[in-house]
Amino acid sequence: METRKARQNLNAYLFLLPALIIFGIFFIYPNIEILYLSLFKWAGVSPNKVFIGLINYLDMFRDNEFWISLLHTLVIAGQSIVIQIPIALVLAILLNRRMVGSGLYSTVIFLPMVVSLVSVGIIWTWIYDPEFGVLNNILAVLGLESWQTAWLGNVKTAFISVLIVINWIYIGLYTIILMSGLKGISPEIFDAAKVDGFNEFKITTKIRVPLLKEVIGVIVIMCISGSFKSFDLIWVMTGGGPVNSTEIVTTYLYRMAFRRLQSGYASSIGVMIFLICLVLILFQLRMMKISPEEQAE
Repeated sequence: METRKARQNLNAYLFLLPALIIFGIFFIYPNIEILYLSLFKWAGVSPNKVFIGLINYLDMFRDNEFWISLLHTLVIAGQSIVIQIPIALVLAILLNRRMVGSGLYSTVIFLPMVVSLVSVGIIWTWIYDPEFGVLNNILAVLGLESWQTAWLGNVKTAFISVLIVINWIYIGLYTIILMSGLKGISPEIFDAAKVDGFNEFKITTKIRVPLLKEVIGVIVIMCISGSFKSFDLIWVMTGGGPVNSTEIVTTYLYRMAFRRLQSGYASSIGVMIFLICLVLILFQLRMMKISPEEQAE
């Protein structure tokens, strides 16, 4: 019996081996390599690397530009949780009622996720253009010329303009996820709540949200990780400017590695991004009272 079980385990590991090899090559090895490079002063284009230990990390903690970019990243994550999730929940509830055209509305809401972020960035750059952009033209038609500005070129409006685009993209994705979660809740629960005199607000706060706790928790993790992966959108729209007003940690990492040729320092930023994401996600899992092992299952 034990021999048969051992053979089954061996077969299972053999089937997993290709996936483990790919995971090791494309995930584990690059992360180890980044950690290794973060201990060197290296331009990235030279074979010569100078070992400097933790100097890159010490420089990073003294780097105001890094902290500004990290603050912007955390603001994106925070506002994504506060704005995107409530709006997505409301839309999911409305679309889950089998109203006429709900399938079409769901498709339209999800469309921004189908288009590549680079394309989205280009389109919204045109919309925000101060000369021929749609937004300024609409303001002119409405007689609000005083509101016209270079939306992506103005330090006061650039970051807010980028946040609007980020919310527009991801609200649809979270709406679809929450709709799937709502479909898993028995309608009899809502019928019983209505018999007990619950209005829609109480049904949402007392029944829907608690039953969707794990789904919402996953979305929160997606908001946190997604805020660190907005590089392509922001780089296309603003390049991190003007005056670092839209800089996030990934655009700053790219700038240090490929513009200033400080690949060792950029590697230390990459390590810090990994650690920050890990801490935030573990904290969220703790808040959800789900251990990493249960999450993996």
